[in-house]
Amino acid sequence: MGKAKWLRLIALSVAVIVVGAFVVAGYRYVKGELEASPTVGKGGLADATGNAKTVQTSKAPAVKTGPFKAAVVKETDKLKLEVGADGRIAVTDKRNNHVWRSNPDEKSLASETVKGVWRKNLDSAFYLEYVDTRQAGSKLKYGNFSDLRTAVSVKETEEGAEITFDLKSIESSFVFVVSMKDGYLEVDIPSDRIKEGPNSRFVYLWAFPFFGAAHSDMPNGQMFVPSGMGATIDFDPNGKYPFRYTGETYGMDLSVSTQSFRGSPDDPSDVLLPVFGISYGQNALFGIITKGETNANINATPGGLYTSYNWIAPQFQYRQEYYRQTSSFGEGFNVYDEKRLEEDRQIRYYFLQGDKPEQINYVGMAAAYRSYLMETKGLKRVEAQPESLPLEIAFFGGDREPSMFGSKLVTTTTFDQAADIVDKLAASGITGMDVVFEGWSNGGYMRYLPDRLPPEEALGGTDALKRLIEKVQSSGNRFYLDDNFVIAYSGKGFVAREEAVRDSNSRVVEDEMGPSGGFSFRKATKKYWMQPDLSLKELEKSLPTYKKFGVNGIHHNSVGEVLFSDHTPADPFSRGATASVFDEILSKTKSELGSVRVSHGNSFVLGKADHISDLPLSPSYDLLAQKSVPFYPIAIHGLVSYSGKPGNMRDEFNAELLRSVEYGAQPSYLLTFEDPGLLKDTFTRYIFSSQYSEWMDTIVEEYKRINVVLGGLQNQMIVNHRSLSKDVFETTYENGQRVIVNYGDVPYRESGVEVKPNDFALAGKGG
Repeated sequence: MGKAKWLRLIALSVAVIVVGAFVVAGYRYVKGELEASPTVGKGGLADATGNAKTVQTSKAPAVKTGPFKAAVVKETDKLKLEVGADGRIAVTDKRNNHVWRSNPDEKSLASETVKGVWRKNLDSAFYLEYVDTRQAGSKLKYGNFSDLRTAVSVKETEEGAEITFDLKSIESSFVFVVSMKDGYLEVDIPSDRIKEGPNSRFVYLWAFPFFGAAHSDMPNGQMFVPSGMGATIDFDPNGKYPFRYTGETYGMDLSVSTQSFRGSPDDPSDVLLPVFGISYGQNALFGIITKGETNANINATPGGLYTSYNWIAPQFQYRQEYYRQTSSFGEGFNVYDEKRLEEDRQIRYYFLQGDKPEQINYVGMAAAYRSYLMETKGLKRVEAQPESLPLEIAFFGGDREPSMFGSKLVTTTTFDQAADIVDKLAASGITGMDVVFEGWSNGGYMRYLPDRLPPEEALGGTDALKRLIEKVQSSGNRFYLDDNFVIAYSGKGFVAREEAVRDSNSRVVEDEMGPSGGFSFRKATKKYWMQPDLSLKELEKSLPTYKKFGVNGIHHNSVGEVLFSDHTPADPFSRGATASVFDEILSKTKSELGSVRVSHGNSFVLGKADHISDLPLSPSYDLLAQKSVPFYPIAIHGLVSYSGKPGNMRDEFNAELLRSVEYGAQPSYLLTFEDPGLLKDTFTRYIFSSQYSEWMDTIVEEYKRINVVLGGLQNQMIVNHRSLSKDVFETTYENGQRVIVNYGDVPYRESGVEVKPNDFALAGKGG
């Protein structure tokens, strides 16, 4: 078992102990708060002593909601939208007359035993978390339709209705615009229609949080969450889940994080896609956050936690909480941003139905997301390829290690050596390659960024690089240089106080690269994140040289991995604004060079990236969402190519190989000419097994096995994925071919097909 796997298991064990302690104390952890959690069947919220606890709201009399009475405001061939006078909505799927309600109806609520605030939440079309500026500290208050004494006005529109919520208790208001389109519902929260009272500041707003909520006794009930490649949470009639799932879209914002280390994410539970869903019976509700996803969480709450219902919904963030330091000794307190994020928010809901599991489960949801991507992001089916799967080969050039007089370059692969390896791979029968070169820039691997040119002389310089590019392309293969226009290092002209991202306290965000091995650099190297507009300028400055090299494109490191805000006073950027800059970086690269590749795969790269490397295919390690599913691969296969972790860097060697085949990923390897042990005193010492001479036979053997199965499926969409047994999984493509993967220790047999233990096979038409 690999070191990384052990670390994950240790982390999981610690997390279980911590969560258990919280549960015993009667608390639930919810987004930075220890929020008292009610027990279903007992009234109100309980504090740590078990005494009744009241959520802070106005003392004015609450407004009560009554039975749902609504008017039809929009109807299409498939759907009917109704809006009630209190802002609640209902959508009827006319194909089978199933009704999706924003809140449970009276019949369903008859069996509900929870009382107090959460009982009123079940009747509310919204849930608001806010702060009162008259009170010290950053304690959140919680409000619903009733407790905030809400008055509602509904104005019909051509596509639905505009619902205005006037919160009398806090002199605030906002608007939900619900629009019925062809096959889906859109819910908009216009930023310019939000009015905050003189003493109220919005922090989080939930729109229709109980849309589609269901009891745990519903057949085949489960919630889909975007943890890693996707995961599901089964309904549990026994209410065994002690906490909710919360996923922060695109991960943490490093400019507000209190963590000292801000490295690139590699957590298989990261939220790469702003999607969610709930299904039961023969129906499913699938949601996509289409605006404002860069500042949103996705929450899945199991039945028995706060209420008897399972419910899943996005939580839109309007202010960030951060630690305001007030002294050089680190003293301070938590506060929320004074200024609200002025960004529109939007959710699109699709209504799925069918008597086959793949029509309503994660497969059906992924198909809906695929259609959305093709409709809105311009994704198109990849061109038909010959039955030869491209092999992604990344070469690593060099990095620096400490020396008596500062640092020196450690060379592991020169450009000419890489050319020789390409020749050897071709001679072994591998005819299709996408070659990426890392650690090629001036000074070695990203060490002098943003100073990157010319190519490092110790690797052969510009002339040798051009020879390598010509060698690769002469055989019809493609060549990419790996680059990073997001980070910078101290020295070489980069002025951090003027050019680096700043946090909420206006301090430069930095990560000090500590000592490596038995040596340390005389002067600590600091890593920074460049201001987004500077990243774009650096790209524009470099593109002409890239064009002269003749590369097929750039492999962008970090652009698809991290997303941050910048609190530089003169030119601040929200996370949404940074994502727009990253989009422009990818667009300009593709326009000038013809192709662009990224790592990790946050959803904002879709529509621009031609290939995603290092897609985190490993199972989700979330404590609640433990059943991993290939939602992401199903959504993009046939539209965008992708690969997982390099084969020689796997933690679980064979299991990860099998999973990459199950998920339809291209094979990938990271190679060096020299022994990677030379890198033991560099920042890239994580490259521990990469010498090509040791891996050549394995690469050729694995490639040929994978190519037989996946070579003819490159432009085929995935139409189904299912478990055939505990250890056997089947992925079905639109041409009828099936890839069967056996993780077990005994053979799997079906008519005409046998899959050996720990192996895979192609079945079906042509298989």
